[in-house]
Amino acid sequence: MMWLALILLNQSSGDTLRWYDPTTVGYDHVGLTNGGYLHWAIILSIEAEYDGITVHSGRVHIWEPMDSTGIMRLCMGDYAHPVSVLDSGSFHSTGYGFYEVLFGDSIVLHEGDIIWLWCSQFQYAGQLPVTTDGGPCMFGFGDLMSFDSGITWEPICTSFLNVNWVMELILTPQEVEEGPSPGPPEKLSLQMAPEGFLISSYEGPVQVYDATGRLLLSQDVKGKTLISPLNPGVYFVKAGRQKGRIAVLR
Repeated sequence: MMWLALILLNQSSGDTLRWYDPTTVGYDHVGLTNGGYLHWAIILSIEAEYDGITVHSGRVHIWEPMDSTGIMRLCMGDYAHPVSVLDSGSFHSTGYGFYEVLFGDSIVLHEGDIIWLWCSQFQYAGQLPVTTDGGPCMFGFGDLMSFDSGITWEPICTSFLNVNWVMELILTPQEVEEGPSPGPPEKLSLQMAPEGFLISSYEGPVQVYDATGRLLLSQDVKGKTLISPLNPGVYFVKAGRQKGRIAVLR
């Protein structure tokens, strides 16, 4: 378990849990020769540092446009199979890239949970939905697949397919108080502003992420700082050990 915890830590980026190597996304792609339902999944063991954090969304990388709609499930399970579905949603790929399913920031993770991120999609002969990295595979955790209707899960790691699925679980950064803060000077304060927001009562490095967990900017702030222009939406802010969320309106 300690070995697994170290690997999981090494394969996380901020609040994104994954097994794949982001420098080799698109190294390979997988599909069924004659078509049919394809199932692929990763397993994430939740360690103490993620206890109490909620789940924002899941993302999967698809190789090419697909005729059918895919399903992503967030499940609780054991190391052999998913047991219960916590949430699910659909995605429809229009080309090479990531596709996201939102999970509502309401599902709380607990230390010791075994979480499955599981995708299913019907593919026609010749279609190639699943994107992988360049490996090496994380045997039994980042490479699970089933080709049959009964869904019998098996690792795909072989001498010919030593890779991991490009899938990831995005966690919700912990919120801090928004608006004017009556706290000490080091307490982070976020205030809405036209086409952006103000950061005040904090000095030091700040990172701003969009709703998908993508890093938009990283800079040092001192005193009151305007972050602008930004498109309308929800943004996550990390300032040292503090985290916040704020909406940007038109």
